[in-house]
Amino acid sequence: MKKAVVITGDVISSSTLKATQRKRLQQALDAAFAAAGQQVPGFRAEQFRGDSFQAVLVKQPATALQASLIILAALWKKGFRARLAIGTGEISFTSKNIVTSDGSAFRHSGPMLDELKKKNGLLAIVTPHPAVNQEWDIHSQVLSFLAERWSPLQAEAVLEQLNGLTQAQTAEKLHIRQPAVHQRLQAAGWHVADLIVKRFEQQILTMF
Repeated sequence: MKKAVVITGDVISSSTLKATQRKRLQQALDAAFAAAGQQVPGFRAEQFRGDSFQAVLVKQPATALQASLIILAALWKKGFRARLAIGTGEISFTSKNIVTSDGSAFRHSGPMLDELKKKNGLLAIVTPHPAVNQEWDIHSQVLSFLAERWSPLQAEAVLEQLNGLTQAQTAEKLHIRQPAVHQRLQAAGWHVADLIVKRFEQQILTMF
């Protein structure tokens, strides 16, 4: 068995979308997965039931939170909300398709997404370690609180930071001034989110 991180997600209220909106959603999902793949080599997501998806990270598990926030920000930039559950653990069975594989990482991720729906949260992280989970329950609630309040323009600025751009580079790409980028990131709580992403990277590396 090998250790891995599994990301399970779904798009909120996608069943209410009209045909034209569903086309835009699929384009947004494809762009979000591509953006995550650019920052996380080997990232690959599979969709199921139309609006749900799953990804497995084995080689670079510490990038799972970054990849998840990229997906959240990329979708919200286009006006779509998603919720994601990150589960760490092992993969005991691997099949051709991600969604038919199995292991504790999958069992941590999938059921937690169901819990998120009940709590109306956006993000959750579950590991095999109860003490670690207590810390990440707090961090997850903080990230959910911040992301729920992003405007599409703030999400766009956050996305470029997650993509590794500086504020100056983001300003040039978005054709706005650097102070405007700074203002969007301040309002989005980026400095807090960035600290939590770095904490995740640090802690996950000790588990693998």
